[in-house]
Amino acid sequence: MTTYDGSQLLSKVLDTIRASTALGAQDVDFCRSMSKDIGDALDKTCDEIVNLINGLLTSVDQNTEPLECGRDRLQDSWKDFSNVMDNIFELSDRSIDILTKSSGTMNNGIQMQFLDDSSRTKFTSSAKIVKPQLSFRTPVDNTEGHPFVPLLKEKPFALKPFAKVKLLPGNDSMPEHYEHPYQDEIESQEYDHSVILKSEPIASQPWDTTEAVWVDNTEVLDAMLSDLKSATELAVDLEHHDYRSYYGIVCLMQISTRSTDYLVDTISLRDDLYVLNEVFANPKILKVFHGAFMDIIWLQRDLGLYVVSLFDTYHASRAIGLPRHSLAYLLERYAHFKTSKKYQLSDWRIRPLSKPMKAYARADTHFLLNIYDQLRNTLIEQNKLAGVLAESRNVAKRRFEYSRFRPTVPSTSVYCPIEKPDQWKTLMVQYNIPPEKEELVKRLYDWRDTIARRDDESSRYVMPNQLLVSLAVNTPTTPVDVISVNNVVTDHVRSNSLVLANLIKSSIQSIKLSKAQSVLQSDKTNNLTADSLLTIPQIKKVMSIFEGIAQTGLTTEEHEKDNGSSKLVDILTSKNNAVDYSDGGPRRIKHEQFESRCHEAWKTMEDFDNTVVYSIQAPEPDAVIKESAQEPPRRSPGISEQAAQPEEDMDEIVTLKRVRRHDQSPETNAEEPKRQAVDYSKSEKILVENRNASKKRDSKKRSFDPYAASNHSGDAPRGVKKRRSTNRGRNVSFKK
Repeated sequence: MTTYDGSQLLSKVLDTIRASTALGAQDVDFCRSMSKDIGDALDKTCDEIVNLINGLLTSVDQNTEPLECGRDRLQDSWKDFSNVMDNIFELSDRSIDILTKSSGTMNNGIQMQFLDDSSRTKFTSSAKIVKPQLSFRTPVDNTEGHPFVPLLKEKPFALKPFAKVKLLPGNDSMPEHYEHPYQDEIESQEYDHSVILKSEPIASQPWDTTEAVWVDNTEVLDAMLSDLKSATELAVDLEHHDYRSYYGIVCLMQISTRSTDYLVDTISLRDDLYVLNEVFANPKILKVFHGAFMDIIWLQRDLGLYVVSLFDTYHASRAIGLPRHSLAYLLERYAHFKTSKKYQLSDWRIRPLSKPMKAYARADTHFLLNIYDQLRNTLIEQNKLAGVLAESRNVAKRRFEYSRFRPTVPSTSVYCPIEKPDQWKTLMVQYNIPPEKEELVKRLYDWRDTIARRDDESSRYVMPNQLLVSLAVNTPTTPVDVISVNNVVTDHVRSNSLVLANLIKSSIQSIKLSKAQSVLQSDKTNNLTADSLLTIPQIKKVMSIFEGIAQTGLTTEEHEKDNGSSKLVDILTSKNNAVDYSDGGPRRIKHEQFESRCHEAWKTMEDFDNTVVYSIQAPEPDAVIKESAQEPPRRSPGISEQAAQPEEDMDEIVTLKRVRRHDQSPETNAEEPKRQAVDYSKSEKILVENRNASKKRDSKKRSFDPYAASNHSGDAPRGVKKRRSTNRGRNVSFKK
């Protein structure tokens, strides 16, 4: 096709798209009902378009069922048509990449190969698959009642006997656990000599002319094992499923040698694959993985396999400094093969696997050994091979452990399904749940985890996080409300709606009770009693003081001997006669003296009841000072000289400051002299004269008024009326 034809075709396609878009925006059914000619024209056009679509589908796949005209029939089959179009667009995109010769897709004229995934095979729904866990010879144990026990039955190529792999006691940072069975072998045994030598890369087998061997029984497994023992390098990859299992299931293992590709059914051979340790633990056979970070965990958790002499191409790509580190990028760059992401998240439990799924799984390891050759040579040139081998060893030493026995301090060498102890707190922070609902979120989280362990399902299958948050926020307390709390309700939530409603109801009551108890506790804290503030020795000391006060019969000799701080209190409370020490020695005071003293005291107090009226004049300050200096102090009548008060101490006298008011002038007896009145009427009027003079000066100034009548032959125009300026930002009303 010439450039002119291509531009003309593009123009016609764009016109068609614009016309169809404009037609779709109109009410076509209304136009059809209004005119028979329009209806016939639409039916004719519809038939032509359907025939074109059927011709396109037949050219892609001759077994495709043709589409039928009519709105209902087209809607039913439109999904199949859209799938075909998606495949065509993807193939077109790949063809454009080839034609444009973009970097990374072609090298030296080598064309890119593509994964054939255009099959229209209908897959079985994941919900209809019988759980393979039900057929396992060894049932799945999710209780986590003990640390994870390695599944090894024997230990080939052992430097340390398997019998010495025992349970290690726990410490502050690590609970009790079984050590990695092959840790010493991974650290001590060296890689084969061929790994550290630069050599010419070996090309992979042709993709189109070879097929993978399916391994699903022990006979084929033994034949594969014999072939693997003779190899020096192996490429390994795994396909994992974790949606319908609590821990997850290894569903497929891909192993490739230089000549053969194997697809191992790890579901049917789950309990028989431990024999592969004869190859995986052999330090003379290099095992090439890409991103073995989780593959190492899955192998030992489900199959009891451990890897010695690992080479991880992921760490090699990082050491070289490639822009991307995914396996898809390495396939495009080094193998000139473009895979598809269509089956990356497929349900690999499906049996039998479709042809495109087998091709996708095979592509992960078919070219990996050739990629390893090229990466190894580059690492040797850049002197970075030792670092990549060290990183690969660290990955191989990773071990699996149950969540209940996870390390206190997180470590990259130990993997646990649940890394954090309080996982529900992460949900509360992520979804901004109020802190007072922490107990409810914890109970829902624990219920979900218990059901998932019991039924061997993932937590997100039993109750997704969004559904858990909806239950915690809306707090439904009836089964109907539980089911209608979210648009997506799982089967477990639907069948346990009553249980969840009761759980939420009891959690709400518990939260209210805890709030009431916290309020009472705070009140008790604020109202502290003496018992909570005093210690027992302090209480005993206070009691002894009160007992000493209550004691009677104290004698003078006891007072002389007692020099404690409570002597005065004891004397005052004693019923014995008082003792006077004023003469230097003890002297008893008789009862008659007490009576005379009481009589004098009462007589003095009666004088205070007599009312005495004094008239106080406000003398002059000087007179007050003189009078106070001459007149002696007066004494109250009736008080004898013996009971007279002692002289007052001037240091103890408090003198109040006299308040002077500004509006009251002190009274004076001297008469002020009379002042002569001033007559201001006869004085000169200076201000008036100055004002008149300024008027005279102003009258002499000439001014020009353009609107005055004297300046015009006719009537002068009226001057412009000035308006007062207004402030901006304020509402002002104008009046005419």
